[in-house]
Amino acid sequence: MAGKPGGTTKQSTLLGFFSKAPASQASASASSPSQQKSAPKPTTQKAQSKSASKDASKSPPKLAKAQPLETPPPSESRSTTRASRPSSSDAPETEAARPPSSSPTFHRSSSLSTDSLLPTTQAASKPPPNSSDSDDLTPPPPSSDIDNMDVDDDDDEVDQPLFRRRAAAKRPVTYAESDSEGGAAVDSDSEDDLPRSAKSRKGNSAKRARKARDEDDFIVLDDHDEDDEELPLDAANASEDDDGDAAFASEHGSDADDDDAKPSKRSKPSANSKKAPAASSSRATGSNSALDSFKLGSTGSFLQVGASNGAARSGPSPTSLSHLTKAERRVIEEKRKKADNEEAYSFLLDLRDKDGNRPGDVEYDSRTVYIPKSAWKDFTPFEKQFWEIKQNHWDTVLFFQKGKFYELYEEDALIGHREFDLKLTDRVKMKMVGVPEASFDIFAAKFLALGYKVGRVDQTETAVAKGMRVGERSRGGGSEIVNRELRHVLTSGTIVDAASLPDDLNSYCVSIKEAATPGRNGPIFGVCTLDAATAEFNLTEFEDDESRTRLETLLRSLRLKEVLHEKGGLSAPTLRVLRSTVPSTAQTTMLKPGVEFLEPETTLRKLNALFNPNVDAEARLESLDPVDPSLLPEGIASMVDRPGAMSALGGMLCYLAQLNLDRDLCSSRNFNIFDPLRQDKCLVLDAQSLTHLNVLQNDEGTDEGTLHRLLNRCVTPSGKRLFKIWLVAPLATADAIRARQDAVEDLLKNPCFGDEFETFGKALPDIERIVPRVRAGKCRPRDFTAVLKSLARFEKAVKQLRSQCQSFETEVIDALLQSIPAVSTMARELQSSFKVTEDGSFHPIEGAFEPYDRAETAIAEVEAQLEHEIETYRKQLKLTASKCAWKHLGTKDIFQVEVPVATKVPSNWTKLSGTKDRNRWYSPKVRDLVQDIKEARETRLAALKQFHQSLFASFSEQSDVFLQAVKTVAEIDCLLSLAKASYAIGEPSCRPELVDHETALLEFEELRHPCIAGDNVDFIPNDIRLGGENDEVVILTGGNMAGKSTTARTSATAVILAQLGCRVPASRARLSPVDRVASRMGANDQIFRNNSTFMVEMLETSRIINECTPRSLVIMDELGRGTSTFDGQAIAFAVLHHLVSRTRCLTFFLTHYTNLAYDFDSYSRVSNKHMQVLVDDAKREVIFTYRLVDGIAESSYGTQVAALAGVPLEICDRAAVVSKQFAEATKASQAEKNKSAIPLALLSDFVHLFKLAKEQAPASSDRNAEAKALTTLSQLDII
Repeated sequence: MAGKPGGTTKQSTLLGFFSKAPASQASASASSPSQQKSAPKPTTQKAQSKSASKDASKSPPKLAKAQPLETPPPSESRSTTRASRPSSSDAPETEAARPPSSSPTFHRSSSLSTDSLLPTTQAASKPPPNSSDSDDLTPPPPSSDIDNMDVDDDDDEVDQPLFRRRAAAKRPVTYAESDSEGGAAVDSDSEDDLPRSAKSRKGNSAKRARKARDEDDFIVLDDHDEDDEELPLDAANASEDDDGDAAFASEHGSDADDDDAKPSKRSKPSANSKKAPAASSSRATGSNSALDSFKLGSTGSFLQVGASNGAARSGPSPTSLSHLTKAERRVIEEKRKKADNEEAYSFLLDLRDKDGNRPGDVEYDSRTVYIPKSAWKDFTPFEKQFWEIKQNHWDTVLFFQKGKFYELYEEDALIGHREFDLKLTDRVKMKMVGVPEASFDIFAAKFLALGYKVGRVDQTETAVAKGMRVGERSRGGGSEIVNRELRHVLTSGTIVDAASLPDDLNSYCVSIKEAATPGRNGPIFGVCTLDAATAEFNLTEFEDDESRTRLETLLRSLRLKEVLHEKGGLSAPTLRVLRSTVPSTAQTTMLKPGVEFLEPETTLRKLNALFNPNVDAEARLESLDPVDPSLLPEGIASMVDRPGAMSALGGMLCYLAQLNLDRDLCSSRNFNIFDPLRQDKCLVLDAQSLTHLNVLQNDEGTDEGTLHRLLNRCVTPSGKRLFKIWLVAPLATADAIRARQDAVEDLLKNPCFGDEFETFGKALPDIERIVPRVRAGKCRPRDFTAVLKSLARFEKAVKQLRSQCQSFETEVIDALLQSIPAVSTMARELQSSFKVTEDGSFHPIEGAFEPYDRAETAIAEVEAQLEHEIETYRKQLKLTASKCAWKHLGTKDIFQVEVPVATKVPSNWTKLSGTKDRNRWYSPKVRDLVQDIKEARETRLAALKQFHQSLFASFSEQSDVFLQAVKTVAEIDCLLSLAKASYAIGEPSCRPELVDHETALLEFEELRHPCIAGDNVDFIPNDIRLGGENDEVVILTGGNMAGKSTTARTSATAVILAQLGCRVPASRARLSPVDRVASRMGANDQIFRNNSTFMVEMLETSRIINECTPRSLVIMDELGRGTSTFDGQAIAFAVLHHLVSRTRCLTFFLTHYTNLAYDFDSYSRVSNKHMQVLVDDAKREVIFTYRLVDGIAESSYGTQVAALAGVPLEICDRAAVVSKQFAEATKASQAEKNKSAIPLALLSDFVHLFKLAKEQAPASSDRNAEAKALTTLSQLDII
């Protein structure tokens, strides 16, 4: 008997759906079978409301028998939810029971706080463990009552109200929850019913049971065309389901009908429906049952009394709210829902980390969240799966894969809704938003751009695979859910997928370790850098000065995205350097000392777990021995004795382990020593020079007008990254520079080579970034096939390029082409084992992989049996092949027997779906065969994954050879980029002449700034001569805005171009390579470093004095202006004297202190020059000619510039008078100094020489003996 609670029957359907219903609903459904037959189509809303009101009037007696529950099991609470849901056509009192379709308060749907609805004398008793009806299974009804049928629940949230599936209809929506196989597919030209039996079985039509299972509630919008669809409905439940569908449609923002969006206007109450309010009112007031007391708000979310805290609540029971309007009742219900929502997860109300620290505590760890043991017992299987991952990644936005969608829950859902306006949906206790699987990369990049961490949790199996694993024949059922694993967590500095990166340049994550004990000259730093996209690690350790110059230079030369350091492990000056150097968009993560930021010895144990194949990867580090250095990559093995570098590496590896990226990235074994200067063979550009000369970015933080923007014209991704390394470390040896110049000249004379290479290079994928993904075994098939396809073209491309080299005067380019290994043969060998499909994926050819062949054979056998079956049915039903054929909907609803509606099929067939012209059926035999073919296809998929892994392993064995070829192509690309830049700077341009000289020298004629030269701007060229036969120091004076700084910058920029191997914008250039470009320009304080303007000047000056050599180029701009006039002038004098007489470096000394120019005018290697300015005193006009001429400037013309800026003329006039008085006093003072026979500066030089004469000669073992001797001779020569 259908209404008997204990009766259970099972029926296997196509999708294996099992649904549950309370006894009350079963009784109501069974008592009115005529109503189910009377409404075969939802043709009018009136018919639905009438039938619904009849059922509603008969359901109260069953509902009244429900018992109060203290902590209802999930299935029981859901049963009560369905039993007590009112019809939309009930009286106004039951209208309050239906919540609005969407809510601005974004409530959870769990009910925890319902004090106002419970009677004060409520007595609750906990049911026995087996009292839940979730174990009773009944098949879906054979009747047309499809709206109450549950569909495919993935996360086993059995304590939630179910949405009903109206139809798998035309869906213009962008998101819906789906099962693990992508959701039910939809016929593009029809509207489909859910499965039902061909033969009506009244006894089983109302009895429903629901099991916890492995899939989500599949929600489909009520958005269909009734003219095209046969959609029988149970009239008793039509109104109820209309409400649920309308609410869902509103929540998901679909374009459903207005009637769906406003369920209160769908139908008018009929005469029969007027009986329902009295019955429901008497139940609400006359019963002491906790469930009956919720009649007013019986929408499922309010039937779980104390579901999460296990305690029953009591409170006054309202007698009636019928006097309130619908809007007022909804407001009350929203408040009630909000209160329930806030208590859904009690441990979030008092948020703590795993160690019990609250936000705001010093030791609070935002990455973890504390979940008490008592909370776990109330979690559904999916909730448990979710919180097991989320508890260790609280600060991460986790994307959970659900079939063809990725879903965000709880706080992550709120973030997605707030940042990107994703539609928020409540699913019992969990808020949820979702995005399609294909859009994951797009949304991950958006979250990362805002500074969030992004975690990706993937399904490791399908529902069919799960059934095969646990031994379940039908999909769906069972208490287990599909397995999901955290694939990885991405941060802005650890993005491994090139598709999520904005460009082809490197993005770095940097780990910094500062030694507790400083060195002799300053702190000692260990640094580990990581470019996650190419899996390239770089290690270094160095002793820095007190200004942290080397650390700042390193940080400024990299594009930083994330910085790691030990919590409390950096000194205050180092932290100030980080704050002022690291971009505001970069993340900074502090790791716990010893636990997360590992000590050197612990790092060696960690490396043992990563690189020793005989060690258990999951073993605790304390139980492991230090790694054998022979197992390590060469880059790590050479740094084992450097504790700072090893500790920085340990912090990086521990952090990557938290992100599930350590093994993926270390599998490439790409560890190098970070030495951008390559043993003093490169020009040193410190942090200040990179900034002042606009090498990588301008003052606004962009690349507009920078050298990088001008010069980097590479076409390959790897070439673009390599060229940036070239730019920050130009060459410093003449032979290496000449080789590049030869290559550039050949490329300029033969443009056809550039065209040929560009065609080849632009077609190359970013192989350097894809190879690490292949080594990790996580490469997309289409990326892998693209790499092999491009590698297979190398041989032909190299031959064509070498043929273009025959006319070259040098062998530089041809030698590079010859060094490219024969990778095409290797790539073709790998390609020969598989076939590529149109979408870029691939599968093995026949005979290449035996497990795949066996799976294909099994599929073919089942397909043959299916074809035999369809032929049998055509004969049995006397139909042609066009009228009796297979119909496939997606990947689940496959091999449906589609026949005309008028066809009478055997009684044991089950109807699955249909249109107004066709019905689709399953016979028992076909149902079994469909399950067989699904399992066979799952086996084939597993075999295909195995084949992919074997192919990736074969590729990885030869990946070093492939990368060598790519790097050689990148080098050619960089040379071609220099040639393009040389052409773009316009004329005049020349190839610099390199000369061998003891000290540096520069000679440029008609030199222009390269970043302005090509913009059709009239740039005034100047001649620059320093060193050699010319003076080594130029004291440059002149007016404000006259071009002093531009002239000095232009000279330094030309040196960088020349030593890169590029042509320079001058009619003639001659130089001896310099070893360093150092600058002290501008007047800016550093509030983050606690440095004043003058302190910044002195720190930069100290660095120049200590580091520069006779082969260096120095720019000193207005030194001493940050303090008083007298102190500033005195310091400027002393520093200039040291550079002239001690260091002997090439120097541009820009100053407004004209006294300095007069003081050093007598020095043989110092020249006074100034920027020419024409002044019209009558018109108060200043004309800047931007010409560099000999002599000392008469004035700085500050008052004239002030007038140009709009300063009132009376102020400028007064300033001019005072300035004239100062100038006359200065000239008089200078005249007094000139009376001395020997200038004071010259006397100080004699004192220094006497000190040198008293010093002992350098020991023969001193490696710097020769340099010291040369320095002494040069200082003697100055006199």
